Amino acid sequence: MRIETSQWLPHLAAVVIFTLLSCAYFAPQFSGKSIRQGDVLSYRGMSQEIKEFKAETGEESLWTNSMFGGMPTYQISAVSSGNGIKKLENVLRLFLKPPAGQFIAAMLSFYLLMVLLGVSPWLSVIGAITFAFSTNNLVLYEAGHETKLRTISYLPLVASGLLLAFRKHYILGGLLFGIGFGMDLAANHVQMTYVFGLTVVIWGIAELVKNIKAQTMLHFAKAAGVLLIGGLLAIGSAASNLFVTYEYSQDTMRGKPILESSSGGNSGSSSQVDGLAFDYAMNWSNSSIDLFSSFIPGVAGGGSAEPVSSSSPYAKAMSRLGGGRPEQAPLYWGGLPFTSGPIYFGAVMCLFFLVGLFIVKGPVKYWLGLGVLFTLLLSMGKNLEGLNRFIFEYFPLYNKFRTPNSVLSVTAFLIPALGVLALHQIITQPAERKAQLRALLVSTGILGAIALFFALMGPSFFTLSGANDGAPFAQAGPEIQQTLVKALRETRAELMTSDAWRTLLLVLAAAGLTYGYLKDKLKLPILLAGLGALCLFDVVSVGQRYVSADDFQRSTTISNAEFAPRPVDQQILADPDPHYRVFDATVSSFQSARPSYHHKTVGGYHAAKLQRFQDLIDRHLTAGNQRAFDMLNTKYFIVPGQGGQAAVQQNPGALGNGWFVDSIAMVPNANAEIDALNQVDIGRVAIVHQEYKDYVAGLNTSGFGTIKLTEYRPNRLTYTADTNSDALAVFSEVWYGPDKGWKATIDGKAVDHIRVNYLLRGLKIPAGQHEIVFEFDPATYRLGKGVSMASSAILLLGLLGFIGWSIKERMNTPEPVVAAEKPTKKPKRKKK
Repeated sequence: MRIETSQWLPHLAAVVIFTLLSCAYFAPQFSGKSIRQGDVLSYRGMSQEIKEFKAETGEESLWTNSMFGGMPTYQISAVSSGNGIKKLENVLRLFLKPPAGQFIAAMLSFYLLMVLLGVSPWLSVIGAITFAFSTNNLVLYEAGHETKLRTISYLPLVASGLLLAFRKHYILGGLLFGIGFGMDLAANHVQMTYVFGLTVVIWGIAELVKNIKAQTMLHFAKAAGVLLIGGLLAIGSAASNLFVTYEYSQDTMRGKPILESSSGGNSGSSSQVDGLAFDYAMNWSNSSIDLFSSFIPGVAGGGSAEPVSSSSPYAKAMSRLGGGRPEQAPLYWGGLPFTSGPIYFGAVMCLFFLVGLFIVKGPVKYWLGLGVLFTLLLSMGKNLEGLNRFIFEYFPLYNKFRTPNSVLSVTAFLIPALGVLALHQIITQPAERKAQLRALLVSTGILGAIALFFALMGPSFFTLSGANDGAPFAQAGPEIQQTLVKALRETRAELMTSDAWRTLLLVLAAAGLTYGYLKDKLKLPILLAGLGALCLFDVVSVGQRYVSADDFQRSTTISNAEFAPRPVDQQILADPDPHYRVFDATVSSFQSARPSYHHKTVGGYHAAKLQRFQDLIDRHLTAGNQRAFDMLNTKYFIVPGQGGQAAVQQNPGALGNGWFVDSIAMVPNANAEIDALNQVDIGRVAIVHQEYKDYVAGLNTSGFGTIKLTEYRPNRLTYTADTNSDALAVFSEVWYGPDKGWKATIDGKAVDHIRVNYLLRGLKIPAGQHEIVFEFDPATYRLGKGVSMASSAILLLGLLGFIGWSIKERMNTPEPVVAAEKPTKKPKRKKK
């Protein structure tokens, strides 16, 4: 068997192009530099304890005490034990680390999808670059939303499997769908996977209608069957993370209600609704102007720290007022509280997406077109309340998600997919030239009119006012504040106008090239080269506003600036007994994970904290209830000191790691349980819910005895206790259960423990001296790990087997024999 060079050379060239482009864009990465990513820095703070523990012991802890008194680590560092599918990420990244490797993976995934759709390699390259370097992906990287970026990168693989299955390549389709879906789940941003799944339902319905009309339901059933099997195996491959995450979600802000509203209605608290409260979940909702920024990047001001030139009205005003020449300004004025940058899809791809709605045929067109419409509407959240409240309340799991504008990350894949298919139709269907020309002219007219409107009338049609325009300048006095706000709005007007003209020129240039090709004035190579250059310029020139080489710094510089211990940290860390907690009031205490890098903290930052701790924050900690701090063993407070310097205050009332109580306050419900923290002496009285009345029945508490923490590991706490009678002990550790992982033993014998004080653990201890151990060993995790190993092994072995079989088939296929040409006989000359 001989493989022609023409078959593999374009694909090899595509890989080389992707590698060179990504490495060039992120060149500083290879000299030890990185970008200050907010979410990554938060992750480093919240994960430091478990990283240090793994480095010392080689063991992975599923619990950390570094934030909120203690919590599972399932959504801090995604659990991946047993998941062999996750290892394929390195292959797709060509073994390069992010960001360069991740953007290569995104391009390769999109390229594979397009090639499987029958698109030419060179056109597929254009689409892959546009998809990977869309502004949204660069902004996601800059903000540190790496799990979301990874999830979006692998969506084309999922689509590739779907496509193959419905094109009767059942085995390969099922395998590729399972692996793509498995990689997507391993990336661990379930919201993006869920929203993409909602759009795939549209594809499934379109395929069903098509097969009913064609009377080919057997084929539909086969395709659906292999996809179902592949999907179940994908879910199984991620079971080690999915099982524990689902279990954990029931006890988080996304779980069922704990407290009852005193008014009997929905107060908006996450503890009084099933899932998230609607207003909280919809906080990041797009307004209509935000949707236009997907086509004209600066129409809503770009980002909340948008780059500005020294000649901008804002920079000039700041310079006149003695503030220097700023490089950034708070130009964003859309419907979001703030944003790092627009979710810009690219003007060129928006044009061909619209063309595709007219000329592309089949179920894939309906999926991509209606999927874009659906996600645009979802992204508006509370600004399109009727639709989004219905979906929020009635779609399974949807009320667990927040930030609706983020669903446009899925849209950023759907638009270039249909745009490339439209170009493919133009190139391969010359018989449809008339319809293609009409679609091109109509699409150009629509988008050109929108761009022209914003270029000529936009600044006078909109107020260009942000909700908090004056806040940054409030201390400067009313006159200066008014001057700067006016300059801010003038700069927004300039950006809107210039970007609208930019979009118009790009649309006209792309349409002109295509028109020339359709009229046989341009050859195909010139069309592809021209469109490739336009698309590359389109996405990269906007992307450079938010991620450029200038944004990279030495990784050590970023780490030192963020996590170098302050004098107050060093003072606290010098305590010879390290088993205490810290509350840092010099930061946004419940929105910052930085203090957790050094200490076991009462505060922290996480979007899925335990609901009971959130209730404690809402009702006691933010109100300054000292009893609540004492029972959490908050030994140190970091507070603002003289001259703005942080200072340490030691809390003499901290109750320690555990203590005996001399009485029990039995309460009838959760509300009474948490309210009692305002009323009782926490050091002497244990608040016990009536569900545990049998556990404490007949217990004659005395309060005499001592408890000491003798060995600390995040997932294993060892105490010695000495009491002169049977007693009830309270431990300053967060309750998570029952039966969700924490197991208690007394002298090696398993015993039950209960919840006390709404949040903590209580344990009956018999008279005498004893060793008490609390160990976190979730049975759900062990089950999930086994399922992950089995499922991922089936998928990987299936893929290897299919590849081996395919190679064998090709090797055994004989070369076509070309018959030798017979010499043509010369015609006999007729005799005269």
